[in-house]
Amino acid sequence: SIISFTFYGLGGMLLSLIAITILKIIPINKKTKFKWLHGAMANLATSVLYSNPFVRKRVVLNNETFEKQAVIIANHTSFLDTLAIALVTPKVIFLVNDWVYKSPIFGQLAKVAGYYPVSSGVDGSLDHLKEKMRQGYSLIVFPEGKRMYSNKIGRFHKGAFFLADELQLDVLPLYIHGNSEVLPKGDFIIYDGAITVKKGNRIAINDPALGESIKDKTKNISKIFKDNFQSFREEVESPNYFKKLILSNFAYKSESIYNAVQSDIEQHLELYAKVSNLIPLDAKILHISDDYGQLDLLLNYYSNSRKITTFIADEIKYKVAKNNFIGNDREVTYLNTLVNHPSSNTILISTLIKISDLEFTQVERVIILNKCMEASIFTDMGFINSQQKFNAVVLTRKK
Repeated sequence: SIISFTFYGLGGMLLSLIAITILKIIPINKKTKFKWLHGAMANLATSVLYSNPFVRKRVVLNNETFEKQAVIIANHTSFLDTLAIALVTPKVIFLVNDWVYKSPIFGQLAKVAGYYPVSSGVDGSLDHLKEKMRQGYSLIVFPEGKRMYSNKIGRFHKGAFFLADELQLDVLPLYIHGNSEVLPKGDFIIYDGAITVKKGNRIAINDPALGESIKDKTKNISKIFKDNFQSFREEVESPNYFKKLILSNFAYKSESIYNAVQSDIEQHLELYAKVSNLIPLDAKILHISDDYGQLDLLLNYYSNSRKITTFIADEIKYKVAKNNFIGNDREVTYLNTLVNHPSSNTILISTLIKISDLEFTQVERVIILNKCMEASIFTDMGFINSQQKFNAVVLTRKK
């Protein structure tokens, strides 16, 4: 990580120096200078990514060539996202935050390259951006406006779609996967992993299906992007995808605890992944557990929109699970006393309990793992057995 960041910093300073000195006095036309500068910046970015041999890089191609200008939108979870975009095309102009313009390393380079500070307002950027479009560059915008802590995509702001409408450009989605695990927001270590960038299909900003107002277009394009990104996640996230991340929570706990978690993960990870797919991404879950929190970690890593409350009777396991570092913007609440939790709509049972201690009024589904309880107990409570496979029984409330 130190080598990669040092290389990037030195490369950025060198390009900045060239941009404000040598590039200005070379007697060639401005378009050629810009083309060379953007190509050099893209080569620097990709070389930084490839300087780390423990991070795999992949681009999922389609017929997109970037010959026609567009407003490119991408999800944003990491400092590495701007570098990952360079894997796809160098012919882009970024809308950037003020810190980039004020950076002693990248500030001058961003100005010379034509990047535009969002604090100046998108209205005032039109003339500048039109000129860049005429030069053959597309515009990159992160519509969330900030980096997120996970693969959860935040609310889209309307600036990107206002610009697309004003400039009469297509919206072109880029889906970036893996950076939230390789270099999470707030961290400074590049972890082993994989970065995948997928080119999406163009969206015509004047498509009647998107609506008339910028607000409607923002809402509908946001839904398209989020749905496609979730499908993309399902393609690339195998059952083993979060294995290392889960085990990292136990690396500095006792050897017996680490070995117990590792053994459980190796035996049941595929089951846990399938169970996660049975639970809505925004579910409110009450988990009756007898482990060290590893299943909760997996459920949350798949979607931190899930609200998870877990009861663990064993005092040692409860304390270990409670002190796992699940990451920023993620939360699991642990209980060592089983109490009614009326807001839960999903109950996940992975150890034997007394169901008389639970409130089922708002519960929509009950999932029983590894036959730890008889499913028939719940039929008198208004549930029917809807699925029974891969060592999991799913009961849903009768309609």
